[in-house]
Amino acid sequence: MWFILDPLGITLGVLTWGLLAFADWVVVRHVFLAWFNSPTPRISWLPLTDIGVFLCALYQLVILLSWYSHFTSATTDPGTVFSESPPENFEHKKMCNLCQAWKPPRAHHCKTCHRCIFRMDHHCPWVNNCVGLTNQKLFILFLGYTAMSAIYTLILLISCTVLWLWNQKSWADAAQPSSTALICSGIVAVECLAAILFVGDFLQEQVESIQMNSTLVETYQRTHGTPGTWSENFRQVFGNTWWKWPLPIVSCQRPDLIEPVLPDDLNQPYNYDGSDDGLGIAGGDSEGVVTQMDVDDDAIIPEVGRAPRSRQRYEAATD
Repeated sequence: MWFILDPLGITLGVLTWGLLAFADWVVVRHVFLAWFNSPTPRISWLPLTDIGVFLCALYQLVILLSWYSHFTSATTDPGTVFSESPPENFEHKKMCNLCQAWKPPRAHHCKTCHRCIFRMDHHCPWVNNCVGLTNQKLFILFLGYTAMSAIYTLILLISCTVLWLWNQKSWADAAQPSSTALICSGIVAVECLAAILFVGDFLQEQVESIQMNSTLVETYQRTHGTPGTWSENFRQVFGNTWWKWPLPIVSCQRPDLIEPVLPDDLNQPYNYDGSDDGLGIAGGDSEGVVTQMDVDDDAIIPEVGRAPRSRQRYEAATD
């Protein structure tokens, strides 16, 4: 099993599981058991009404998918480059000074994973792993299911609050909720709002990366892969089998290690020496060592370390 021994990543991963478990406990204890309790349940060990059973089962499914997507994101090889040498007919050869092996054009060395990762997007401490071609789908599903669970939780909490207010005949006779229920529900509500804001921005970036056939690293380099339609780029990450798309399992297409890196702006000349040090990926040593002419004399490769390109730039970059 793939696992990175990074103290920060492990801590944040455990924290993520803890937040999911806490939200699940609060919703089950103070929403389902409080508002959908039934003295004569259809299932003896689950004292809920039929609608309560359905809503609770749906909620547990979303939480489980969020957790399992996180687990598979953290324990799946994101795209380690195992080829020590490039294909015989490959012209622009570059070696990684840290791996002492061939570095494909769209690969980058992660200083935390200590490997070259094909189509490395970024190293995410929340999943304690790099996000590369192999597990990008899993990472996107984790973000999506986490957002869904947060929205679902907020809907349940708000609905129960409205229902409680509706059932009160007068404020003088109103039965006050317990302080534990109020505090826990408030914490979970804040947690869900923060999760939606946090996850929403990452989801937007991931959707954009698929649209552009690019990665976060390449965003800073102002480069991208071979242009394609949305469907073609989507299938590279999610695979060709539609029913596998929502499942947190690896289903990406076979990586094309010789796929070229193309500049976003064909009219702006930059020099690129093959190093990603400006991005803080490889650490102190340079990861890229050019063993042959890395690019043609008239090729245009963006300079590493520049500010990231702006969003919604797909049409301009591929015209």
